[in-house]
Parts: sequence; C-alpha cells; structure tokens
Amino acid sequence: MAWCFQCGADCGGEALECAECGVAAFPTPPQSAEEVGDPDDEQMAYEFHEWVYDARSGLEAELRARELEHAWLGPTLIVREADEEAVDEAVESVLRARLPTLDKDEPAVVYEWGDYADDDRAEVLSELLSEGIAHNLDNDGNLEVAETDEGAVDALFDRLSAAASQREFGPGLPGVEPYQVLEALFFSADRLRRNPADVKGVEDFAIACEQVVQLRLPWGYDAEFWRAMLDAAEGLREAIVAGPDPTEGETVVEQAALALRDLLRRYL
Repeated sequence: MAWCFQCGADCGGEALECAECGVAAFPTPPQSAEEVGDPDDEQMAYEFHEWVYDARSGLEAELRARELEHAWLGPTLIVREADEEAVDEAVESVLRARLPTLDKDEPAVVYEWGDYADDDRAEVLSELLSEGIAHNLDNDGNLEVAETDEGAVDALFDRLSAAASQREFGPGLPGVEPYQVLEALFFSADRLRRNPADVKGVEDFAIACEQVVQLRLPWGYDAEFWRAMLDAAEGLREAIVAGPDPTEGETVVEQAALALRDLLRRYL
C-alpha cells in the first residue's frame, strides 16, 4: 500500500506519487493534525506554499527519518512546538541537499548578512532553492553567489524586504492554521451569498472573521491579496451587522458575500 502524506489518500498498490497532490507516496499513512503531540502539547505551523513537490516530499522523508511527529494540511506542516529546533534542522538539511553547487572558478559576489535573524536566513535559503540559484556560505557565514546571479539575488532581497514591511497584519494566533481560516471564510461566504439569513453561515463567518484579523500574513500569500481579503471580509461583516437595506433588502449581504467568495476562490 501507499499513502499521500499531504491529503492522506490511499494511493493503492505501489504508486510512487499521489494523483491529486503530485507529491511522493509513502508506505505508511500520515498522522492527522489532532494526533500530533499530546493533548497538552502546543503546536506550530510551517508554510511551504512556495516549495516544489519534490522538496516537500524530501522534507517528509527527513521528518520520518528523524521520527518527528507531524501532519500536513495541504502545503502547511503542523508539528509540536517542542520540536521546533529539530524541525528547523530537518528543513535546513533538505534545503542544503537540494541547492545547486556554486562553481568556485567563476567570479562571485558576497552578501554580508550577520544582522539577519535565523528565520530571515531560512527564508532567503528557501527562495534560493525555489529560484535554483547556486550559493555558498563562506567562513564568516556570509552568503556567496555567482556574479551572474547578482541581479536576481538583489531583486530577491528587495522583494523579501518589501514583504517584511507589510507582514505584520495582526499579532498572530498560535495554534490556528491560516489555510483553515480561509476555507471557513470561503464556505461561510458561499452559504451567505445564496441565503443571507443562513444562521450557520453567519455563525461560521463570525468565528472565521474574528480569527483572520488576528493572523499575521502567512508565508506564500501576497500582501496585496491579504489586504483585499480583509477588506472584503470587513465589508461582509458590516453588511450583516447593518441588516437588510430598506431599498435593496438582502442584496447588499449577497453581493458582499459573493465578492469575498470569488476573491478567496482563486487561492483555494
């Protein structure tokens, strides 16, 4: 038998990969998020939206080899908070194994990044992997790349810097998975665009709306989209609170719900 580590599907027989997710299949089923750790253990999430399928499969193999409890919710990895350091080491191991080798005979450029936090360095390494840019860390721990890649790396640092300046949308909500919150917003908005008086839809939307405004911008999501999504969610919330319009009736809620649903649909 073979199972997909992301969606948990039974791939059957000796399948090498999941037909739905495109990632490698493994001979034993994955854990569910509820099974990660004991009931009293805190959990944390890693976002791997930008990682290619082979990289995620490599990380799954590394986590299994290290016997670290974990679960996947799509491209999001759930682990015990107590295992953070071990998981970081597994991620770094996969990154280093997959990155191209820098040609020492070619002219190189060195980026001093001694002031960068470990998380920021990991983010840069992940981007280098995604873009296939060869690099090396010199004896002082600085980043070394080929001179021909200087423009691409400069653009990478500019992009990450711009994203970091917009990332703090909310204070963060430990233990809450952003992907699940967006799904809850999508399905509740879908219910409300068909029936603005749907009590379950209103309740589910209220919970998801309260959560989403507290989330930080997750890695892999565009800041412009996140802001538009928050504005659309607020527009629907205001329409629900205001109640039926004297002239347009429930149309205002229906339109606000449709706008939010259509915006989220492109990302789910």
